[in-house]
Amino acid sequence: MLAAAERLPARPFTDPERTTADAAVMDRMLQRLRREARSWPRGQTSAEVLKHTRGCRDWLVVPSVPALTGARDATAVGFFGDLRPGMNHSAIYQLEADVVARLGRYAPVGLLAYYDAELAPALHGNLVLFGAGGVPPQWHRDRVHAAAVASASHHYRAVRLHGGMIPGALLGRGHLVIARTRYLDFTQQPAWHGLRQFG
Repeated sequence: MLAAAERLPARPFTDPERTTADAAVMDRMLQRLRREARSWPRGQTSAEVLKHTRGCRDWLVVPSVPALTGARDATAVGFFGDLRPGMNHSAIYQLEADVVARLGRYAPVGLLAYYDAELAPALHGNLVLFGAGGVPPQWHRDRVHAAAVASASHHYRAVRLHGGMIPGALLGRGHLVIARTRYLDFTQQPAWHGLRQFG
C-alpha cells in the first residue's frame, strides 16, 4: 500500500505524477467520446469509430448507444502499460481485437464503451467505461480478457491500472476522477504489486 504522495525511487512508473498524467489522458478521451456520441444520429444502436491521426490510432467501440447516452455515475477503468522493447507485440494486439469483438455480450451487464488511444507509436492508453454498478464479474471471467491479462507480463515491463468514476451524466460536463491506482512491475518474478488510494 502506497500513501497518496509516496515515491518509490526504484519504480518511477509509480510516481503520483504518472497517475495525474494518465488521468488527463483519460479525461481527453472522455471529451472525445462525448463529442463523437453527440454527433451520432438519433436511433443509432451501436457505434465503432476507428481513426488514424499522425500515424496513431484511436479506436472507440460502444456496444449500446442508448445505454451510453443514459448512463450516470459511470465507472471508469484505465490501463497504461510500458511495452517491452524489441518484441513482436502482434499477439497482444490480436487479443485486443478478440476482446473488442466480444464487447456486445457485456452491454446487458453494464459495459458502456471501450476506447484505445495510441498516444505515440506503440504507446497506448485504454479507457473502459461501465455503468454505476461497477465492473461486472462476467467481464473478469471472460476467457479472452483473461488470456490478455495472463499475457501482460510477457508484453509489458510495468502496468498502471486506474479505477475511478465520472460523476453525474456521462455525456454531461463531469470530469473523470481516479480513486485508486494498482501497479504491477513485471521486471521481477513474481511480479511486484502496489496499490495507491487517492482522496
